[in-house]
Amino acid sequence: MANVDVLIIGAGIAGEYAAGTAKQYTDSIAMIEKGPIGGDCIFHACIPTKALVHAARAYKKMKTTDFFGLPTISNAAEYKKVKAFKDRIISGIATGRDERWTRQGIQLFRGSASFISPNEVKVADEVIKADKIIITAGSMAAVPPIPGLRETGHITNVEALELERVPERLAIIGGGPIGVEFAQVFAAFGSRVTIYEALDRILIGEDEEVSQAVLGFFEKQGISVFTSVMVSGVESTSSGKLIITKRQNGQEKRTEHDSILVATGRRPAIDDLNLPAAGIEAGKKGIAVDASLKTNVPHIWAAGDITGTFLFTFVAGEQGKTAVMNAVGGKNIELSYDVLPRATFCDPEVASVGFTERQAREKGYNVKVGKFDYANLTRAIVSDETYGFIKIVAEGGSGRILGGHIVGAEASSLIHEVAAAMAGGMSVSDIGNTLHAYPTLSEGVRYACQATM
Repeated sequence: MANVDVLIIGAGIAGEYAAGTAKQYTDSIAMIEKGPIGGDCIFHACIPTKALVHAARAYKKMKTTDFFGLPTISNAAEYKKVKAFKDRIISGIATGRDERWTRQGIQLFRGSASFISPNEVKVADEVIKADKIIITAGSMAAVPPIPGLRETGHITNVEALELERVPERLAIIGGGPIGVEFAQVFAAFGSRVTIYEALDRILIGEDEEVSQAVLGFFEKQGISVFTSVMVSGVESTSSGKLIITKRQNGQEKRTEHDSILVATGRRPAIDDLNLPAAGIEAGKKGIAVDASLKTNVPHIWAAGDITGTFLFTFVAGEQGKTAVMNAVGGKNIELSYDVLPRATFCDPEVASVGFTERQAREKGYNVKVGKFDYANLTRAIVSDETYGFIKIVAEGGSGRILGGHIVGAEASSLIHEVAAAMAGGMSVSDIGNTLHAYPTLSEGVRYACQATM
């Protein structure tokens, strides 16, 4: 039996942040991981998808260089080489992660972790006893129980990233960020993509105008989107996979595809942990924690996707660090998620922070909205990136910024000006009266703020 001060279950982003923070307090640390060190973000999510998104964006740009008076490419892309590019990126980031932790004296155990008591965890044939335990086991793709789906066959984000050729006819079940990003990647390289979304619009968490703008751009790219439809069944045919959908009025439609990508969200990876043996409370969304990330068991904390709080890499990292500071450092830090920027890396990008216009109105605010179109930004005109807008939701009278929503080039970077302003308690007039360099895309944030004044 191994005995340590701190045991970290899961070596994804939350686990790595936890391990790095734990080293500030003790040298007696163990970490358990059944997969590669670095977790889904590095191998199956953030980094590989963004690599493919970047490649797709570059490929589309290469086909429109006549706008700049330059020759355009005529050769079709070899997707196998694009996938190889993605693999090189991942390899460069992933190489040596195991050794980085073992060199620091952290014991690394490989395999699935399972509690056998509140202080003891079994992995393979080893039992580890720990004074403090941090659970950072992450999440996995949630696959809905659609009749025939399992028998017919489907892929998730994991398998989609390993394809060496694009499916000719690709169905994506789910119109959230994962589905939207993959739709544009595969469409750029030749797939006929169809998205099926049960709710009334794609990117349901975003401002309604943003969702509509993305839908409009998808239509221009030839991506078909069906909303307010339930996938009621899947069948195999001699030439593909048949998706059966139903609308609320009972209307049924059957469409054949070559491959089905399921992108219907994530679920906590708690199945193998045997949480009852430790007395840890958990639900469908994940392990229950308080504001300090402590579970109902006094010496056990949880962080990252396993808690079901906000499934973002940067949140997982911050939670992993905070959980250790509270568990081992004796602190009582409670994270605030009031200002939480987020981004979807489609093309053009989508980014937001704070309330949508609808949310602000429903909460009873006196709402003032300001918008500015990319088409009126000199920088966007010069770079041929004129699709999209910047939208600011503010409180009438005070000018307090309640939310910001951007669809357009570099939205993932521009949103942080709005987030910083919100965190600092700045008003729309503070940004609107601040000189911005010309010609830049960030001018749009200033002009959108001015439009609310």
